[in-house]
Amino acid sequence: MASLIALTEAKTKLSKLLDRVARGEEFIITRHDVQVARLIPAKKSSHEEVELAIQKLRELRKGLRVTTEEIAAWKNEGRR
Repeated sequence: MASLIALTEAKTKLSKLLDRVARGEEFIITRHDVQVARLIPAKKSSHEEVELAIQKLRELRKGLRVTTEEIAAWKNEGRR
């Protein structure tokens, strides 16, 4: 979850904020208590990408029921 930070504070602590963002934190910058921008990592870490991919595969697998015979048939398909 992103933390709120006032624009004036973000301007004075930008370097430290960027260090924290690089480690995965997110911030929402506010001006006069109105959200105006989101500071997020440019790229997720490879660990986070792997975890997300695993989670998506598990979701996909929930509705998929395949027998061992079907897997073997798919594996051997086109090998003749």
